[in-house]
Amino acid sequence: MWEQLEHAYGPATDVPDLLAQVHDPVTAPAAIGELNANVYHNGEVVHSAAPALLPALLDLAEDPTVTVRRAIVETIGDLAHAARTAEPTAVDEAWPQAWAAAVPRLLHLLADPDVEVRRVVTFPLAHAVGHEVWPHLRDRFKAEPDHAARLGLVVAIGHHAEPDAHDWFTGLLPDPTVRLAASVGLRRLGITPDARLLLNGFADVSAWADTWCVGSPRPSAVVWWLNRELADDHAVRRTLVAHLLDHPDPDIRTGALWSSAPLLADDTSTTDTNLLPLIADRLPDDEPENRRLAATLLASTGARSADTLTPFADDLALAARDLYLPAADAALAALALLGDQRAVQPLQQRLTGPRLGLPTRPRHRPWTPPPLDEVLLAMSAHADALLPAVRARLSSTSDDAERAACHRALDSWHTNA
Repeated sequence: MWEQLEHAYGPATDVPDLLAQVHDPVTAPAAIGELNANVYHNGEVVHSAAPALLPALLDLAEDPTVTVRRAIVETIGDLAHAARTAEPTAVDEAWPQAWAAAVPRLLHLLADPDVEVRRVVTFPLAHAVGHEVWPHLRDRFKAEPDHAARLGLVVAIGHHAEPDAHDWFTGLLPDPTVRLAASVGLRRLGITPDARLLLNGFADVSAWADTWCVGSPRPSAVVWWLNRELADDHAVRRTLVAHLLDHPDPDIRTGALWSSAPLLADDTSTTDTNLLPLIADRLPDDEPENRRLAATLLASTGARSADTLTPFADDLALAARDLYLPAADAALAALALLGDQRAVQPLQQRLTGPRLGLPTRPRHRPWTPPPLDEVLLAMSAHADALLPAVRARLSSTSDDAERAACHRALDSWHTNA
């Protein structure tokens, strides 16, 4: 049978052997990882092997002797997500029937003795849209003792966007332990959440580390997930980020900085510049990586409009001397975009020293500092002071990108190397 079916890498003849390996605790982690890579791949196609594999995966997920049950359920969730989001023509025609048969079995796992299974089974069930599952998820919430599993249940119900769940979500809002999840559920019903309620939900986010929707031990992942869920609710996202930039947990501040990037990059908004002073306040943050992120975000904003950085010139000059060199590099780039005299000496040192510390290729992301040529072009008022250092770099480097950046600066300065 399997030779007639396909996965992402061709005929699915390796599937039986991989399924057998999942029973062995030694080979199980690698085997389920390979199965996932072969059948799910990048999530753009549901291959013909997937419907045939689904019952076998459920058999393994229901077997208490299998050691990788969580990973198996995650693979089922990946396939369910792919089937829901891929182009309809990219989903094998046998999938809907196989999936309809799988949903009742997944619902049975909501009460599984293994908490790891309960925490993750809501992932595939969140994508069982069109199936009558939300009452089962709601009823399980009352009996579920594990906090992370409870959060997963609420988020999964939100994915179904059932209007009948409105009152249920509203009734959860007074509980700070599930407030974020309930607010996201209401958001999926078209109700803009109250930013103050969301902020109160950040008193303790530790349980989110074990949920399927966040799945990271870092509190910053909760901030990022929530901003993704809020999508085009820019006003709420700005309020949330603005307050979390000053949160006592350094990793939540990290999440707020990361979440600031798309807001600052949105050219349609003029009010997001109000975030800049709050981001500048993070230049002396206790966490070195937060200092780098803050300086990089300012530099990225300055690359679009240098004038926006003028109020922060003194802060950037100080940050350019940071002992954490990646933070100093980003702050120097931002300072140079202003054409500030205080950027001359550190630029000279980088151009003539062993460590340049500035990218030489175009920026592709808002948290990448401006490249060397942009920095040098912005410092044209100080070309005479920088000229010897640029020429020294040209004579010492064999890096084509560095040489091209230096030549662009010289051409702009109307100077021959």
